[in-house]
Amino acid sequence: MVNYLEVAAHIIVIWTLAAITPGANVILTMNTALRFKRQLAVWSALGVSAAVMVWGALGASGVLIILKTFPWLFTVMKVLGGLYLLYLGLSRIIAARRQKKYSKSIDDYSCQLSPIQLFRLSFVTSLLNPKTGLFVVSLFSVALPASMTVVLSLMSMMLMGMITLIWHLFLVVVFSKPSAQQLYQKSSHMIDYLTGGLFTLFGIKMISS
Repeated sequence: MVNYLEVAAHIIVIWTLAAITPGANVILTMNTALRFKRQLAVWSALGVSAAVMVWGALGASGVLIILKTFPWLFTVMKVLGGLYLLYLGLSRIIAARRQKKYSKSIDDYSCQLSPIQLFRLSFVTSLLNPKTGLFVVSLFSVALPASMTVVLSLMSMMLMGMITLIWHLFLVVVFSKPSAQQLYQKSSHMIDYLTGGLFTLFGIKMISS
């Protein structure tokens, strides 16, 4: 008989550690909160959480076992995810160079992307991030029983989604404060270069690993 409380406790501990681990998802939410109004940045947190729930569904359905059985599929996914992170990184660096001649306010940035676009950007970034998939494989290998029930699958997905959402909303609140955004406006080019560089490094590391 499955002890749901024990399984839930394992999921909470393991996925909390996974969610707060610095990576592309965390960097994206932090940078989005610095560049946009809080009401818009929340959509980035929602996008990451939705992608995590999709990963959870894949793990619960056993699809991730296919990736373990056929390593070349996981390699293809890593290359695609790495190329996407490279695209994000280089795009951010190019945009920072183009904007170097003038500064923009938070209101100017907010006009550039809609809530749906921010949601889609964070959703795709998280979905194409194999690191998220590796965390899900680890979670399901350690914390969850071999035979998954519908209730257990839904519980794991909801817990993973809620933990991710809470953490990323916390990042949004912290980095969308006026003091943080004012600091960003003063050092926007340096921060954008740093963010673009980190995305680029994440992409290169992902492809070469």
